[in-house]
Amino acid sequence: MGTNGHNGLGTNLTYTKFLFVLPYQEDAPTLLKIRTAGSNICRGFFNDYDAEGSREGQPQETIQFLQADGTLEGREGISAARFVAQVSANYRPRLDEVMCELKRRIAGSADLMVLEGAERATRYTSAEMHNYAYKSAQPRVSGRTARNAIIMPMSKAAAWWEKSALERHAYFYPHQDSSGCPAKGHAKAAEPGISTIFRKLYHNPDGYQRPNEFDFITYFESTDENLPVFERICASLRDQTQNPEWKYVTEGPEWRGRRVLRW
Repeated sequence: MGTNGHNGLGTNLTYTKFLFVLPYQEDAPTLLKIRTAGSNICRGFFNDYDAEGSREGQPQETIQFLQADGTLEGREGISAARFVAQVSANYRPRLDEVMCELKRRIAGSADLMVLEGAERATRYTSAEMHNYAYKSAQPRVSGRTARNAIIMPMSKAAAWWEKSALERHAYFYPHQDSSGCPAKGHAKAAEPGISTIFRKLYHNPDGYQRPNEFDFITYFESTDENLPVFERICASLRDQTQNPEWKYVTEGPEWRGRRVLRW
């Protein structure tokens, strides 16, 4: 591990933490305590609720508030979180400070679960693939329009990492699977979402295949009308006849909710 969280598996460009808050109760005093904590940790951060017009993160410290609706009974892990804050910065220790401050302020009222990620330069791409996947990609729009947020952590099997980079690369393009049948590959399977769903991929900042940690966190934003598109994309990606890459994927618990200006 190098300074500021860098490692030999790729350069971490920016860092993010997803802070999942699980209240012990949902009475007025508990919710007030959590909301007050949210107001305190956001100081000095740009609120991403009104981020608009770009797919690229701005060079400033940002925060985004998310909230789950409806009943959470029967859900486990991060899926059971009522509130989520996503904080991002170029300096990793800054996010540790925010995490510790939130944990201190909600102590006795809620549990805190944390997932950490880092943005890295695009992998498994070429000029043609970059144009295909990003030229018409959905730009980010305000939470007033794209109100839905989905957080999906996942890991790849050891057999995936044992493949050469060139072998892994092939899974993202149309190709023939191990039986010789044609397969769309990751990019074509996800094609309907390119112009409709905002997506960001975060890598584990400390490397892959770490015990009890995820390799990636994929984050999505969607309007209400495009949620069915998102569901179709997920089904296509999970269909191993279309996307053989998925046989190497282990999905973690999924969180869904909405973007809010504040908790």
